[in-house]
Amino acid sequence: MSNSRAAGDRTLPSPPGRLPVLGDVFALDSGKPVQSMAKLARDLGPIYELRFGPTRMVVINSAELATAVQSESLWEKEFGPPIRRLRAVARTGLIVASTDEPQWGAAHRVLVPGFTRAAMGLYHQVMLDVVGEAVRAWERGDGPVDVAAEMNALTLEIIARAGFGHRFDGLAQRPLPVVTRMLDVLRYASRPVAIGLLDATLGRAARQRNRRDVAELHRIAEDMIDGYRPDAVEPPNLLRHMLETLDPESGQLLSRTVVRDQIITFLIAGHETSAGTLTFALHLLADRPEIITRVRQEIDAVTEGGPATLTYEQVAKLRYLRHVVDEVLRLWPVAGGFFRRPKQDTELGGYRIRRGASVYVNLLAIHRDEDAWGVGADRFDPDRFAPDAPQQRPAAAYKPFGIGVRSCIGRQFAIHEITLTLAYLLHTFDLEPDPGYRLAVDELVTLKPTGLRMRLRSRNSSLAP
Repeated sequence: MSNSRAAGDRTLPSPPGRLPVLGDVFALDSGKPVQSMAKLARDLGPIYELRFGPTRMVVINSAELATAVQSESLWEKEFGPPIRRLRAVARTGLIVASTDEPQWGAAHRVLVPGFTRAAMGLYHQVMLDVVGEAVRAWERGDGPVDVAAEMNALTLEIIARAGFGHRFDGLAQRPLPVVTRMLDVLRYASRPVAIGLLDATLGRAARQRNRRDVAELHRIAEDMIDGYRPDAVEPPNLLRHMLETLDPESGQLLSRTVVRDQIITFLIAGHETSAGTLTFALHLLADRPEIITRVRQEIDAVTEGGPATLTYEQVAKLRYLRHVVDEVLRLWPVAGGFFRRPKQDTELGGYRIRRGASVYVNLLAIHRDEDAWGVGADRFDPDRFAPDAPQQRPAAAYKPFGIGVRSCIGRQFAIHEITLTLAYLLHTFDLEPDPGYRLAVDELVTLKPTGLRMRLRSRNSSLAP
């Protein structure tokens, strides 16, 4: 990475205690770097620099600066260390491949139709069926559940069935081995920089375990491709799009490797991000009965049959619940940030930034920027997104799905899935969290609560047919 230096005689702020060779490795909690960077912003301000050995990066923490780096003519996407490490898992995947790689463009063009309104309508019934199965299983239980584990199993089953016509039967097994492998792959990619520097000597066992995990994920994706049947009666899904749709630019089908890499990408990213958002949502809502009551009233007003009868069109009418989802993603964007780099020497926040420098857009801080969100930006308040709420904040103040052409292609799938799932859960169950629980957030490329256990007490078992 290129260096970022002073503008004139101005030097970027940095954490105290910088070491001569290791730099700022002790300024961050190695297991929670994004949260650590957000905390540093309180003392260092909206822009500062971090160094790790020879690597330097600028961290920005305000909506104003985030707006500046959105310019596609002056700035471009940069890949952070975790994403670069994930290239070993799915080299041509939409998340890790470069925009100028032909495979990325071909896969993106082929997959965009898989997320149109018409396609989403086909996925809806699969989502509803899977959530209904999970609800019936939770109604039969009598003890607290591991919320993160349940949400992971649920969302993996949704993306597997809706996207690839595959059943993991994850709703009947805990922990599901494939989820464990995926989380281990994310954990390996999220290793702190300091550990990465020692990989060559101390990381052999971890490298070998990661290779085994990656090989198994490749096998699962290959089996899905081998199991595809063109004459199957299931509705069209992402796998069918990839295997049967010609790239409109090249006129060619996607290669088997590209299809495999997209399957893995969607299985990992498509389930982990939604699971994290649902887990955060249940935590934030557990002690807010007035919000749950409003959600239930809205569901009753939209459909007479309860959440089990929600149609695709009716989910879009759950506008207050959508505000709840937006506010969850504001406080806890599951992707804590993203990297940008300037195409030429530029000025940012009064500092000179060299061409090619790595700039981390810290969404965890930007989404709580009081200059954009007002006093009390740490408070959970879905009405921030109400139509009559003040809309003077810059667009860059809220970017949970990234920006530009590299924004999340599956964001509408995720939003619909999360909204539908919350509607079903909140209408069917009363949430009874462990009163002694204090939020602890794990970072495995994405952010997610850890250790959250909750009893789901059925309000009326007849709501889950």
